[in-house]
Amino acid sequence: MDFRCTHFAAARCRSCELLPLGVSGSADSKQSLLLQLFPDVPLQPMLFSSAPAGSRIRARLAVNWQSSPLTFGFFDQQQRIVPIADCPLHHPLISAAVPFLAEFIQQARLSPYDPDQDSGELKFVVLTAAPDTSQLMVQWVLRSQESISRIRSLWNRLSQTGQTSVHVMGAGIQSQRTSRIGADLEFSISQTQQLEIRFGELRLFFSPGGFVQTNHEIATRLYAAAGQRIALGIPGRVLDLYCGSGGFGLMAAMQGRRVLGLEKSEVAVENACRSAAVMGLNAEFRQCSLDASLDALTDAGRYSTVICNPPRRGLDPASRALIQALAPQRVLYSSCSPQSLARDIQLLAPQFRPCWMQGFDMFPLTEHFEVLCELEQTGSKS
Repeated sequence: MDFRCTHFAAARCRSCELLPLGVSGSADSKQSLLLQLFPDVPLQPMLFSSAPAGSRIRARLAVNWQSSPLTFGFFDQQQRIVPIADCPLHHPLISAAVPFLAEFIQQARLSPYDPDQDSGELKFVVLTAAPDTSQLMVQWVLRSQESISRIRSLWNRLSQTGQTSVHVMGAGIQSQRTSRIGADLEFSISQTQQLEIRFGELRLFFSPGGFVQTNHEIATRLYAAAGQRIALGIPGRVLDLYCGSGGFGLMAAMQGRRVLGLEKSEVAVENACRSAAVMGLNAEFRQCSLDASLDALTDAGRYSTVICNPPRRGLDPASRALIQALAPQRVLYSSCSPQSLARDIQLLAPQFRPCWMQGFDMFPLTEHFEVLCELEQTGSKS
């Protein structure tokens, strides 16, 4: 079934640059890219959803500082806001929350950020939906702490009177003149600071500033595929690098593996530990800097499998050094950039070689997607 978007048809938005190819054609183009980058790797069919409408459970909305009344949208390549508040890819909970957000901004007197003048407070609103519980999480990304007390006061008033559909609210401070979401400082607004989202049997908890896989259906299939590869792999302990809220490590624990997950974010580690406790799994998660802990981890015992899910830029030097020092029989690598993955495969060779790969269309109708790659030890160390 082909996807329709009135905003694209009217030339208001071009974020879905592959939309003219259709859903299956878009997935085919991504599969072709993988074939070009990895011609010698056993490649599985690209997994994609035939009905992507409402599939995105996470959205970052900018507020137009030049419009009255307020409008929400996305930044284009010229850093102008395209006023799209009802993207058909967004989960219905996200689209339904827009009127509440506009009213909240006005009552809390949040001035939209003007990147030209580097003035104003509100840079973005990040929304995350839990499809199974119909709960919503909101994070305000602000330039300073100036409005925190007003946001908290308004939230307390609305939540006490039941005038909000939002389950979790937080605020992050991003003081730099940048378009990135990541906050330098996080503030709790609501008493509840975790949103639970189920991906099949997997129960994960997320905080407002944490990383969440964007597409619920495809993320569920990605985690399931990782669990299957672990189950078919070499028995033994599993090390999960860049573990975030623990999705991949917990899937390994569900296969009976003993898991250690490492992550820089203290909040993400707390959420991963909560998931392990709720699910009754044998998984340990630690806040850890690999640069400071390389020797200790190398001496901690042998791991049969290392899982890694790095950011778009790929593995950092410390992670690569750790993988090479541990010399596991298998490496399971989840990447949102096939180009970074290709570079890291070259850097890990000849000690490891890819033996299985599959693409996951996490971002339908765009050029972006996720790749899960399994590497095996060749027996010759670099």
